[in-house]
Amino acid sequence: MEAINQKDQRIAFQVEAQSTTDFYSYYQEMYFVAKRVVYDHYLAEDVVQEAMIKAYRYQKHLSDRTKLRAWLRTIVIRTAIDVYRKEKKITKLSVEEKLEHGLELIKTDDLVCQSIELMSLCEELTVKVQGLPEKLRHVILLKAEEDLTDQMIADRLDISLSAVKTRLHRARKQLRAN
Repeated sequence: MEAINQKDQRIAFQVEAQSTTDFYSYYQEMYFVAKRVVYDHYLAEDVVQEAMIKAYRYQKHLSDRTKLRAWLRTIVIRTAIDVYRKEKKITKLSVEEKLEHGLELIKTDDLVCQSIELMSLCEELTVKVQGLPEKLRHVILLKAEEDLTDQMIADRLDISLSAVKTRLHRARKQLRAN
């Protein structure tokens, strides 16, 4: 019984050795297949090794040994595509992160410049609004600062709606002219 077990083990070992030899007899071809997908020497070698490990692990699923080359080629291609997508994704993310970081720096600089410009414009506008006649200034301030509707301004100042609209129009026209 023990002799049969040892004989089975030797046969299994010989089959494994033959499988390994078969796998590696296609190594060069599989390398070129992988390189056409990933475009990198070192990645292609990694792909072939990973594919050989997969093939070795799942060789029992190969029913017809005459199709070993095609089966290996399929494994290599699929593994290469997976690796290529993974590498592409990693590279893309790092470039995008750098770009976003750069844009944040630019936005920060832009925000500082914009806030300075805005403060300058606000000061300039305040001076111009103070130069308006009192009736026009009062209407424009209620509209801009308190965000009241034309009807609410009319009610608060006890004037007609058309008078509010006229005063707003004149105030804006004078602000643009100055």
